[in-house]
Amino acid sequence: MMSVAVWASDTDRAGRALTAAHDAVERVDSLLQRHAAVAAIDSLRRAMRQRTGVAIVTDSIAPGYALDRAALALGAVDSALLDVGGQYVWIGRATHRAVGIPDPDNTLRTIATVDLRGGSIRTAGRRNAPRAAVRSVTVLAPGALAASAWAFVFLSWGCDRAIAEPQGFGVVCADSAGVRVTTDLRNRVSLPPPPATPAPAP
Repeated sequence: MMSVAVWASDTDRAGRALTAAHDAVERVDSLLQRHAAVAAIDSLRRAMRQRTGVAIVTDSIAPGYALDRAALALGAVDSALLDVGGQYVWIGRATHRAVGIPDPDNTLRTIATVDLRGGSIRTAGRRNAPRAAVRSVTVLAPGALAASAWAFVFLSWGCDRAIAEPQGFGVVCADSAGVRVTTDLRNRVSLPPPPATPAPAP
């Protein structure tokens, strides 16, 4: 399900925007039964496979499609924050919102925090990843569908290639080498402090 927070100077306009956003999406699973949604997602999947060699699973990008639809339906609001399944889209003036990147093995912990200033942020993770494999990839992109698709691709590619070939998107990638970021995010990502070392027994 989608959650939406809207800021507007006119409360009636804000209410109409919220209704329009929810009507545009309803439930993600019912949205995917519509021909237009299936056609748009299948077209993107084909294009991405041809471009990257990665076969994207429909369920991994459906929330991005839903968020982009909802964002279009909002109309002229001052700003809005939309969320489906932990993927966010910020609409409006540039902002500074700290978004935690969850540890895929324990979602109560974060492996990093990124400063979201606009657009969408999507994290794709792999639980209990083998030591050499990528654990988590977070993509910041102007649109939600693009963020969803590229997070899935970069998770398949691995951190070395995701950071070296970011395709114009901000990327935060975690693997056995640690957390790495693309150049444009170096001043926008913070890592949690290392765990405290217990004091030696007296």
